[in-house]
Amino acid sequence: MSNHPKQGAKYQILMDHIRKDISEGRYKTGDKLMSENQLSAAYGFSRQTVRQALGILEQEGVLVRRRGSGTYIAGGRSTQRTRTIGLIATYITDYIFPAIIRGTEETLSAAGYHLSLGVTQNRVETEAQLLHSFIESGVDGLIVEGTKTALPNPNIELYNKLQNMGVPCVFFNGFYQELPGSVYVVTDDRAAGYDAVKVLLGAGCTRLGGIFKSDDRQGHERYAGFAKGLSQAGGVLNDDNVVWYSTGDKADLFHGDMAHHVIQSLKNCDGVVCYNDQIAYGLIELLRNHGFHVPQEISVVGFDNASVSDYSPVKITTFEHPKEAMGHRVAEKIIRMVETGRPEPSDVMKMTLVEKESVARLK
Repeated sequence: MSNHPKQGAKYQILMDHIRKDISEGRYKTGDKLMSENQLSAAYGFSRQTVRQALGILEQEGVLVRRRGSGTYIAGGRSTQRTRTIGLIATYITDYIFPAIIRGTEETLSAAGYHLSLGVTQNRVETEAQLLHSFIESGVDGLIVEGTKTALPNPNIELYNKLQNMGVPCVFFNGFYQELPGSVYVVTDDRAAGYDAVKVLLGAGCTRLGGIFKSDDRQGHERYAGFAKGLSQAGGVLNDDNVVWYSTGDKADLFHGDMAHHVIQSLKNCDGVVCYNDQIAYGLIELLRNHGFHVPQEISVVGFDNASVSDYSPVKITTFEHPKEAMGHRVAEKIIRMVETGRPEPSDVMKMTLVEKESVARLK
């Protein structure tokens, strides 16, 4: 009796070989499988047989095929959806984040999806841990606020692995340049930075300074708008009047030596653009403690229209972050991507001026 399998069973043998290679660790989740030509040569089966085997394994959720890229190990994920969307945010308990999360959760819940939350505290190693966790547990899609998005990200391969597994991802507030074709929902930070300069110039300010965050895209974009606004108005951008800080600096920015640096950098300014309302709040308190009057001597503009802008001793003129609307938007996009398998266009949302008390009014 011949030891060769029947012709019609060859695809099953190839499927069993691939499953065994996965179970014995020769292939890991997200790894690229050999091409159809390579599999055909390695096993002596026709391309048709190979294609049939791969098609069945794809239907079972063992493999995922990406046009123009190849076939990848999907970790045996079932084709049945988990109805769970992962969300990775830098923070979730304060500032604008609860409103963003609320909008996201409302839309996902209405569509029958559950939300699984992870918080990075803006640390790349925590982001890596969360990505590994979502890869292992299995989610239908992922919503991500990037970590230190102005810096090269060491977790790009994990995002590529998720893509190879067929898990769509939508970024909000920022995204990684190392991931071409990313789908994102962000605010128009450059335009808002430009408009902030117009507000201060329109109030009669002539010597502008700024405080910007160095390790995320929002800080860079708001600074770019600030620089453009000054340039187009014929003003001078003086580096000595711009303070840069990173995530690790924030707690000490208005204390000790850093506070002295802030005062020295901005004491000759009559208008300051701040990275966000939290920074504007801290600056106003620092200026008042050093005898400066806001807005009579120095006007201050923030971003996001967070609740802290109203708690400030001088209510902060700011630009409205869409918050809940952004949460709804990212949720709508990830649902469509999960259910259609097609990417969504990215969105840039406008920030509108909210006038309060921290900018002087021309008499």
